[in-house]
Amino acid sequence: MELDKKDRLILEALQADARQSLAALGKRIGLSQPAMSERVRKLEDAGVIEGYGARVNLRAVGVGLQAIIHIETTHAHIQKYVKLFETMPEVLMADRVTGEHCFIVRCAIADPADLERVVDTLAAHGSVTTSLVLSSPVRKTVTIQAARLPVK
Repeated sequence: MELDKKDRLILEALQADARQSLAALGKRIGLSQPAMSERVRKLEDAGVIEGYGARVNLRAVGVGLQAIIHIETTHAHIQKYVKLFETMPEVLMADRVTGEHCFIVRCAIADPADLERVVDTLAAHGSVTTSLVLSSPVRKTVTIQAARLPVK
């Protein structure tokens, strides 16, 4: 799907606040509510919009630690790790990467004992290196660069 300027503005606006009404969003972008609904549906159908969700403050729900875990393994264990990540509630995100490590995994940990269990579980098929997250001073959404594109 080729995105035009209005599609990109819609994506940026929904990333900032997916709870806003389509009518209000349409007013800001210059589209009627039915036209806005149709564009959003097309973006969803094309897989550009994968879903909607709430950002949860982990500390507020009792998860005080986050860890970044680098995993080095062999190719034979890649799929085993993917399946393992899917079963572990502590795993927030897992990226398969190039370089020295095979995966970079972000985990939410309630307390240090949980971190030990997670590290031991992830070390089953390779070596792990763990870093605790002190803070996350920059969090961004995808910038669509709508202003730089020609209007279609």
